[in-house]
Amino acid sequence: MKTQPFISKIYMIRYYNIEFYLHVKTENEALKVETLGKYIEGGLRIGLRGISDWCTHQQIKWFTKFKYRKDYPIKANIWNLYSYCRFKLQRG
Repeated sequence: MKTQPFISKIYMIRYYNIEFYLHVKTENEALKVETLGKYIEGGLRIGLRGISDWCTHQQIKWFTKFKYRKDYPIKANIWNLYSYCRFKLQRG
């Protein structure tokens, strides 16, 4: 049985103001995350819940941070913060 070599990388996926940080431990996990990134760059529409569910299903540890973005209008930042807080409350 082959074992995956241990690596430790953090990948970041940005969804509007929210940054997902994915903690990758194996080459196989890194390939999965890079494939997801290519799908997103190619136009895959996936939301907060979709990204978190994908990570959970793939058994990839993740955490999120909200970042205020100066290139967005204040109303967009507030709405995105509201959406982020609602997402965090639903996730527990």
